[in-house]
Amino acid sequence: MDIVSFLTFKEPLIPIISLAFFAITAPLTEVMKKPKFEEISGIWSILGFIISLYFVFRGYSYVASSSKGYIELFAQLAPIGVTFYIDGLSLFFSLTFILLGIFAAIYSLSYMKRYKGMGYYFSLLLLMVLGMVGVTFTGDFFNLFVFWELMSIVSYVLVAYTKETTALEASFKYLVMASFGSLCMLLGMAFIYALTGSLNFVYVSNQLAKISSSELITPLYLALILILIGFGVKAAIFPFWTWLPDAHPAAPTPISAMLSGVVITTGIYGIIRIFFLFFSVISIEWGILIAILSAITMTVGNVLALLQADIKRILAYSSIAHMGYILAGISASALTSSPIGITGAILHVFNHALLKGLAFLCAGALIYRAGTRVLDELEGVGRRMPITTITLSIAAFGLIGIPSLNGFISKLVIFMSTVFANIVWLGIILIINSALSSWYYLRIIKILVRSGEKARSDIKEAPLSMLAPMLIMTILIVLFGIWPQPLLAVLERASSSFLNQLPLW
Repeated sequence: MDIVSFLTFKEPLIPIISLAFFAITAPLTEVMKKPKFEEISGIWSILGFIISLYFVFRGYSYVASSSKGYIELFAQLAPIGVTFYIDGLSLFFSLTFILLGIFAAIYSLSYMKRYKGMGYYFSLLLLMVLGMVGVTFTGDFFNLFVFWELMSIVSYVLVAYTKETTALEASFKYLVMASFGSLCMLLGMAFIYALTGSLNFVYVSNQLAKISSSELITPLYLALILILIGFGVKAAIFPFWTWLPDAHPAAPTPISAMLSGVVITTGIYGIIRIFFLFFSVISIEWGILIAILSAITMTVGNVLALLQADIKRILAYSSIAHMGYILAGISASALTSSPIGITGAILHVFNHALLKGLAFLCAGALIYRAGTRVLDELEGVGRRMPITTITLSIAAFGLIGIPSLNGFISKLVIFMSTVFANIVWLGIILIINSALSSWYYLRIIKILVRSGEKARSDIKEAPLSMLAPMLIMTILIVLFGIWPQPLLAVLERASSSFLNQLPLW
């Protein structure tokens, strides 16, 4: 393939190109050395996110018009060169990442004024989302690892952005554990390459299908475990969750929303893409392993959330529990090859992004006005910030799984998938954990709205630029709770197409 053909403009890749361009140009406002120009970098980054989101929607038309149900770019370079692979699964995850990025960027316009270097901050935010979108668009392990490391390195920096001691310590802990995960992933990729002679997803899948399981069982189990650890660290799956309760609360609130809302779900995407693609073709039974990890992860997350006194740590532990709920759907599809489990899992990825993103943004607004993260010190603050408290309550009820909010429908689909997969015990554990989570969410709401000796009267509502994304997210939560059919239809097609493609690969 000549260099001219290689550099030919590819529209499906515009989301990546757009995010990269705006990330490079956002810090230019720092050169002006005037505070009023710092907001321009925020508006500039929001424009970049919107353009990227538009072209992600455009990508659906390319995928729909493809006879194969997916798009391959630079496939001529395989099995050695990098390849981009875009299907409904890729686009939906990317849409979720970029959408939450828009809300975080709008919220940051006011929230980040207290810190210097907003241009650099927005550049890092764009780069983090670029890494996540790149992970979902890649068609080979080399590309995946490059984008994975981009996302990870930028997130380390953003956790430590405030330069406070606790943030630096949390960032270092995050770096150490995530680097360990990346090393495990790299070793797993090395096993895959040694067995197949390629890092391209299509070639690897085809080669694995040609080799008998008896020849592969030991190295493939090693690769399975190593890759699961790599993705599991990022997704905060038990027992690799210990970095999350420190890193997520220590980061600036918009970054906490991104980390808990979408960054950890890149690990979920990796598990879905790689495990179904590679390990299904050789009949390795990994579904029951994921089911066990699911049960432990959701239980550990919810129990530890009950013990916290910091509102952001409560939400962080809750994110661990929700990764367990998502894994339940994945395990159901792994055991039955039915799309219902993956449909429920991906739907909950989207719903959790909105719900947990909103919860963190609301918590950040409370902290922004009250100056504390300690829950007992926020007593009565909700009475002075009614809009923030109402939106936080809706997010909390959605995370619990109250009917008419979007969290209910995705949990219901996941529960039904466990019934169809004959792992009802996991569905029952999911219901028990959902009930358990109501304890700490109702505790938060109770403290915010009650009037006692500690109640403060010097608090006022959050700025409009912080309220705007919170209100929009609340509307979406209610809308998709009452009318989930469009999302379900898209995800059912994407899940069925993904599972049906596996034998063809």
